[in-house]
Amino acid sequence: MNTINSKTRFIFRFFVFKLGFLLFFQLFSCVDRSTELKVINSQLCDNYDREASCIEPKDKIGDIELTHTNSKKELKSWEAFGNYLYFTARETPGFVLTFSRELTPSEVSSIKLNYSAYITLDGIREKMEGFEISKNHIASFHYLGSLLKEVKRHRKEDQKKTDLEELGVLLLQFEYFLPSGETGTLQREVKLKWK
Repeated sequence: MNTINSKTRFIFRFFVFKLGFLLFFQLFSCVDRSTELKVINSQLCDNYDREASCIEPKDKIGDIELTHTNSKKELKSWEAFGNYLYFTARETPGFVLTFSRELTPSEVSSIKLNYSAYITLDGIREKMEGFEISKNHIASFHYLGSLLKEVKRHRKEDQKKTDLEELGVLLLQFEYFLPSGETGTLQREVKLKWK
């Protein structure tokens, strides 16, 4: 009789332990799944580190001060100026997105395959070139020189002499599209000036 009771107690304890373990595991899994991944902050940024944290934040409205080269080749045409912005000044407008939690490995893979970001200037829309992803950030940037050259080519002004006063204020519009379906926009107004 004692052996039957002890076997019954063992089975009952094992069953309670297993049930408790399963409930704990289910509760832990539910907490993990209930934290929805969403963008909690978007920041205009021209430079970021390897962790995709912004190290050069930008205001929505501001100036970009440029320094002439010794040859002043950048003044000859808008095409030359675009090359100057790309290769010498290296102006790279962009943004950093911060998520509500750390990304899972499957979310990182999905973002690498399906994330896209665009920049628009004067009706010319280009896919942003730069992309960095970290545990809870995405950073995107684009070369302003490349975009401005395309705008001037489209207007057939790429060989005209550079005149920053004529250029006026540039309205840069950013869009991003996440695999989850979440989208967003940012914009920045910049005026290019010589120092």
